[in-house]
Amino acid sequence: MYPIMLELTEKKIVIIGGGKIALRKTLGILKANGQVTLVAPTFLDEFYELKNINLITATYTAEYIQEAHLIFACTDSQAINQQIVKEASEHQWVNDCSKKENSDFYNMSTIERQDYLIALSSYGKDPASVKEKKRELTNLLEKEIDNK
Repeated sequence: MYPIMLELTEKKIVIIGGGKIALRKTLGILKANGQVTLVAPTFLDEFYELKNINLITATYTAEYIQEAHLIFACTDSQAINQQIVKEASEHQWVNDCSKKENSDFYNMSTIERQDYLIALSSYGKDPASVKEKKRELTNLLEKEIDNK
């Protein structure tokens, strides 16, 4: 994998799914000024409190991803996620949240402060250890800030 940061301003991002993973992805994309469209039969209540998103209450069909730059397959069905991966065009980047092997990219855990961003990854092998390392580094950074 090749780590990069993407400029998402004005990019079309489609997330298929309306649960916790889709919400986490949506919040990150909104922070980066991406245009988010979500497609799912149902959505967590938190989605209705967000601004600048397009919610489509429907089951997935290929028409929903045709114009997307980035696609997140975040459903609770591996079969639907696999269908999304299969139906995406070669120029589209897809993240299958249920199976990293199907993904063109995946997100890293981050620690963000005003002047820097630290990204952590286990290459998808051990997300729990990354979560622990993030906690440890965050605590260390907070102690450094307190000592200044």
